[in-house]
Amino acid sequence: MGHTYRRILILLLGVVPAASQSPVVHFTDVTEASGIRFRHSFGDDHMSSILEATGSGCVFFDADGDGRPDLYAVSGGWLEGISEPEAEARHHTASNHLFHNRGDGTFQDVTQVSGAGDAGYGMGAVAADYDNDGSTDLYVTNYGANRLLRNSGKGDFSDVTDASGTGAAAWSAGATWLDCDVDGDLDLFVGNYLDFDPAYRLYYAADAFPGPLAYPGLTDVLYRNNGDGSFTDIAAAAGVAREGRAMGVATADIDNNGWPDLFVANDAMGNFLYHNTRGVFEEVALVSGVAFSTNGDASSSMGADFADIDADGDADLFVPDMAYNNLYVNDGKGWFEDRTAVAGVAEVSGQYVSWHGEFLDVDNDGGRDLFVSNGSAHYVDHTQEALLLLLEPKGASWRFADVSGDAGPYFRRRVVARGAATGDYDDDGDLDLFVLHLDQPSVLLRNDTTGQHWLSLLLRGTRANRDAIGARVRVRAGDLVQVAERTSGKGYLSQSDARLHFGLGTRARVDSVEVDWPGGGRTVLVDVPADQILRVTQDGDR
Repeated sequence: MGHTYRRILILLLGVVPAASQSPVVHFTDVTEASGIRFRHSFGDDHMSSILEATGSGCVFFDADGDGRPDLYAVSGGWLEGISEPEAEARHHTASNHLFHNRGDGTFQDVTQVSGAGDAGYGMGAVAADYDNDGSTDLYVTNYGANRLLRNSGKGDFSDVTDASGTGAAAWSAGATWLDCDVDGDLDLFVGNYLDFDPAYRLYYAADAFPGPLAYPGLTDVLYRNNGDGSFTDIAAAAGVAREGRAMGVATADIDNNGWPDLFVANDAMGNFLYHNTRGVFEEVALVSGVAFSTNGDASSSMGADFADIDADGDADLFVPDMAYNNLYVNDGKGWFEDRTAVAGVAEVSGQYVSWHGEFLDVDNDGGRDLFVSNGSAHYVDHTQEALLLLLEPKGASWRFADVSGDAGPYFRRRVVARGAATGDYDDDGDLDLFVLHLDQPSVLLRNDTTGQHWLSLLLRGTRANRDAIGARVRVRAGDLVQVAERTSGKGYLSQSDARLHFGLGTRARVDSVEVDWPGGGRTVLVDVPADQILRVTQDGDR
């Protein structure tokens, strides 16, 4: 059931859709004009395994240090013993791609010259300056050995996987950088998915191949940064060495105690929520209310994202799945309430198989809206539209309104999507989207919504990790107060622009910006003009 049919159904039921009062937003497909040419491959002509169906993610990050977000897109490829032999000639050249942002709305493919084109069977990627040398590095998760690519500082990468000790071969999915012990350098959590056996072929015919319950899960990994370029697996000692079926991974300080907590979206089983108690984690998903859906189902959880959607100062959680999705609201006391139905999310998402979920302010009104990518988990020709949900109105009665059908032709186009990344690639003050399509050309969507003020913050740590991952920012502009946290991986196997973006509505100035840095210390700026990208350095000048 698509957007048009659903609206007809709403009218027949006598319910006026909230979208009729929503601000008009519009995204334009500028893929062709941008010069981005990326077609994901799962390595075969026909989807015949859960590996081929899982898909990949993407990253907006500044690869060459010029201040503009570049784009990294991850692909699968042909695999002997899994892909059909006759498909090798058509899919053996599949690779991840890096596109340099020229700053004029176009991108240049620099995959070969940069050394970033890992040819492993790719799942996801996350970017961060793990060695605090001033350049952003890249970690790629694969079916097989993962890759750590160190940035020289000029946008070219070298493979330091073996020296770092981060390349353990498994089927890895979501990952995230975090400073779990708040010692000033970034550690790495890697979620592992299935112990996949391509020879196992017992399945229900309508599914086309065995699903996740056909295979055992794997144990996740937490790598502690040793500060010398190497890492040590401390998952067992840190309390996160649990067997699961990890897909998306996201972090947030859920109780505002200064220590980053960790959420793992598991497929076809309960999710994990790890509460950080000074570097050691306690798994609290069940007692916190986020292990299962509101009906007690072990949802097929995919990507995940945290944001303060109700403006009460703590991080709420959205988890896409293959049913109604899950929206959990943080009460600030260790409990999350499932608000999926009452917030209007269930009624618009029940028909979809959802993968990537991400909060972003698409119209710069100060509210956290929601983008959701959708697509079949078993057939590449079973296509679905993406969802764009606006948060409205503000206050205690907030809920989301589906504006997908009015947000541009892309949202009426049926695709099989997986990961996505948001970022203001053209630096015009609104958030754009890159959406990765399974085994099809991916798209760059330019946000053409205009007329509202905004502020973007690029944080740089000195005593904290250079990327300031884990920093909490409070922006006050009159009656509008927003809180956001600088994080790494989010959504489905992806990561978005490092700059924190705040919509301001009609407010042309910001009263104050407060940055609480990881490990302690606060920077306060007052009377800040809107409509700028502001660099804030710990213990230093703007």
